[in-house]
Order: sequence, then C-alpha cells, then structure tokens
Amino acid sequence: MLRLIPRALLVVALVAPVGVPLAAQQRDSVSAKQVPKAVAKPATTGAPSLAPLTQRGRFTPPLTPKRAFMYSSLLPGLGQARLDHGTSGALFASIELAAIVMMRRSQMDLREARRYQIDTLPNQYLVAGDSVIKNGVFTNGFTRDLVRTRRLHVEDWMAVVAFNHLFAGADAFVSAQLWDVPVELSAYPRPSGAVFAATIRF
Repeated sequence: MLRLIPRALLVVALVAPVGVPLAAQQRDSVSAKQVPKAVAKPATTGAPSLAPLTQRGRFTPPLTPKRAFMYSSLLPGLGQARLDHGTSGALFASIELAAIVMMRRSQMDLREARRYQIDTLPNQYLVAGDSVIKNGVFTNGFTRDLVRTRRLHVEDWMAVVAFNHLFAGADAFVSAQLWDVPVELSAYPRPSGAVFAATIRF
C-alpha cells in the first residue's frame, strides 16, 4: 500500500489542471457568428472594363489614317488641323496658296504670249496718193519659243499643286499612324533658301 501512494498522487497531479482554468488564459471574445464572411467577387464577363478604354482613348487619333489622307488630299492642311498639327498644316496650306497664285499668273502670261504672237507692227508707212503702204515690220518678241516656255511654267506650277496635295495626304496619313509619337515639322529661313526640319522627341 505504501508503494501505491506515490503513484496515486502523481496521477492526481496530472489530471487536476485539466479541469481547473488557469488565470492567464482568456476566453475568445469573437464568436463564430461575428467572423466576417468572404466578400463575393463579381462575376467577370467577356465585356472589357471601362478603364482600359479610357487609357486607350489617349492614343486613338481623332481621324483614321484613311480619312486623314482623304482630307489633306482634297484640301492640304485640313487633315493636319484635325490632328492638331497646326505647324505642318499651315505649311502645306501656304504652299498650296502660293502655288495657285503663281499658276494663275503663269496662265495670264501664257494667254498674253498667245494673243500677241500673231500681231505685227509696221516699221514705217509710205503714202502714195490715196493709199498707205506698210514698209517693213518690227520684230515681235512673242515668239513660239516664248509661248512654249510659258506653257511649261504653267505645267510646272500645276505639278507643284498636285504634289502638294499628295504630300499633304501622306503626311496626314503618317501623323494619324504615329499619333502617340510627338513629331514636329518646322521650316527655317536661310540665306540660301528655306530649311525644313522634322523633330521627334523620345
């Protein structure tokens, strides 16, 4: 019996703390009902969100490349104006105006050369009785060579107008394609002539 007493005390010492709560322990104040539920995420559909559309709108030109080419081909500078490229638009519009003015002036010179080509002016008159006889004629400066030269001037200015329409359309097409790349077209006067420069900022 004396040998069993230490074993009994040992068993009581191990079992007693299980039923008695310790002072350092605190009861959990959060119950199962107070645990927040997981927020359900909205179901994603195939439609794109609004944020990517807004960000992509900054890089979308006001005109499509084809429409910009058509606008500037019909009226140089119009496509550049719609694309907010005022410098290049003013340049093409100025070239168009100057070329049309020079073409009209060359056409007037051509009509003058053709009109006076067949004219003759007598060098002197001889009066014989009741008749007047023309004696010799002045050399006419409006020759066939002058008419041909002035006709070539008209054709040259017509070619300038046509190429200006083509180049303006090509510039508007490229500007619409490179809408997100800042390109500036400028012209500088020099003693030897005008200098055109294109500036690209990275």
